[in-house]
Amino acid sequence: MLDGLLDLVLPATCAGCDEPSARVLCERCRAALAGVRPERTRPDPEPEGMPPTFALAAYSGALGRAIVQYKEENRHELTGALGGMLARVVLRALAGHAGPVVLVAVPATAAAVRKRHGDHMLRLVRAAARVLRRQAGAEVAIARPLRALDKGGDSAELSAAQRAVAARQAFAVHRGRAAELGERARRAGAAVVLVDDIVTTGATLAAASDRLASAGIPVYRAVVLAATQRQGGPGSRPGGPRAAPRRDGPRR
Repeated sequence: MLDGLLDLVLPATCAGCDEPSARVLCERCRAALAGVRPERTRPDPEPEGMPPTFALAAYSGALGRAIVQYKEENRHELTGALGGMLARVVLRALAGHAGPVVLVAVPATAAAVRKRHGDHMLRLVRAAARVLRRQAGAEVAIARPLRALDKGGDSAELSAAQRAVAARQAFAVHRGRAAELGERARRAGAAVVLVDDIVTTGATLAAASDRLASAGIPVYRAVVLAATQRQGGPGSRPGGPRAAPRRDGPRR
């Protein structure tokens, strides 16, 4: 009901294509994204220690724009829609696992939390957990055993090697929470799933997974909304999730 009310009072443009829309995503973008099947994705090269990772689609088109609008333009009304998409990726990643699941969001730095008026991934994970419980009857918990360290700089400007170095220095383990999560996973046979919004080189997921492993918490799978696709160049490969179609419209 809250999502519906927000759709009525917030700017009437689609976050996926910028066309006029009474809802946060227009019917065309919703239909395009609903038809995408989450798939296994692998960066090239795939970093050592990166858990098996699944994504909804490529970081482009309606999905790419919606993520940017959510993260950088603070369109929090997208939380429900993106959280529902994330739940679909989790279900795909957990195919064959019938037990409980614990979702661990890759944490945001304090600076990012201030800029985005909250931890954007934690919001999405909570929304995804609600969908998984309500629609799939899944036994889902959320844990926060990691904290992000403010190191400064923008990873978008770094090379793959530089990203890997930065990622290894980006997280610290909250020992009390990690111990509780490890005990819960062992006792209940829960699958620990690492969650982020976008995967590029895989360095962040590999580093976060390594930090959790060092605390005795093996990561079963990682899931993301979108995977960036390298275009041409040495070592690129066309595999991975397909992009959702995009319809360009006037920018506002």
